[in-house]
Amino acid sequence: MSKPTLYYALFSPPARACILVAKLIGLDLDLKFCSFRIFRPVDFAKKEHLSEEFVKLNPQHQVPVFVDSDGEVYVDSHAILSFLVAKYSGNDQLYPRDLKRRAHIDHRMHYENGVLFQVVKDIVARNIYGGEGEFNPRSLTLCHNAYSDLEHFLEKGSFVAGNELSVADVSIHTTVVTLDLLIPVDREKYPQTRGWMERMDKLLPDNEEINLKGARALQTRILNCMAENKLKSQ
Repeated sequence: MSKPTLYYALFSPPARACILVAKLIGLDLDLKFCSFRIFRPVDFAKKEHLSEEFVKLNPQHQVPVFVDSDGEVYVDSHAILSFLVAKYSGNDQLYPRDLKRRAHIDHRMHYENGVLFQVVKDIVARNIYGGEGEFNPRSLTLCHNAYSDLEHFLEKGSFVAGNELSVADVSIHTTVVTLDLLIPVDREKYPQTRGWMERMDKLLPDNEEINLKGARALQTRILNCMAENKLKSQ
């Protein structure tokens, strides 16, 4: 049987979360890089249309996509993270069988998807594709509201769902690292979050090469677009 395959783009926080969890549990993946940009429609005129192979895997045209060794396809990073631990980890620490803990971890992943990652999407929509040269007040409000929620979670334990590392920590961390480069997590205002970020930096394998490298790539794209938008508005 072939190795499991992950279609990814390093600038994508959800894709990075899948790579990092795979490393944490010792799962060897066949990584297939997707060069298209997930935050806008594919430009067919520039031949950026997705391959027929990828469209069949995920008609939503998004990464990550996980193809297991038996050929079964799984989409959405949160579903992939849970599946990876359930099938391939030697223990259930990152996604426990205990229903109480699992419910809290699931909630934090819903928060990442429905609240935190929406800030990234709002910034991308406004500052890459919307022509805005500054961070919109709405983006800033959404971001600080999301930081406040995370600070509240971390007042209850060392990690986002208690005192043990889970897939929710990895999922949230990849997105927070990205946002922090754009709208910094202030240590005085969010001390628990800042401390947790530093703990995660030390716990995650190849964090510099995978997580920070991908976050900086997206940061550079956003800041360059903002600079261009400012010039156009003059």
